[in-house]
Amino acid sequence: MKNILLLSSLATLALTGCAEEAAEPVVVDKLGDYEATGTEPGWTVAIGDEKIAFTSQNGKDFTLAVDRAKKTDSGWEVRGFSDTDNINIYITSDTECSDGMSDKVYADTVKVQASESGTLDGCGGSFSEGSDGPA
Repeated sequence: MKNILLLSSLATLALTGCAEEAAEPVVVDKLGDYEATGTEPGWTVAIGDEKIAFTSQNGKDFTLAVDRAKKTDSGWEVRGFSDTDNINIYITSDTECSDGMSDKVYADTVKVQASESGTLDGCGGSFSEGSDGPA
């Protein structure tokens, strides 16, 4: 009887030692639908459904699949490319931005590097109507 109890205790100990701790749930950050715009020259970026649509005044418009959307300490980096076009989008979150052409104040500043358009600065994310200035 002692042997059975001893073996039973050893088996329980062995199984307890092999048990894995419950894994923490993985939180996946996702950018979701996002729009940005800039002036001088005018351009827009729309990100959604795993695609990036870029339009510009210079007529070089394209749509690419999102190759990478990476959460950073300051916001997001989004990239897309093909054999003929490429785009890198750098979003700095929670830094108010004015487009300079309207009274809109956007939540984020955005830098875009797009094929044949160079580096472009603009604003993105949610926006509010600007104020009339200091009272």
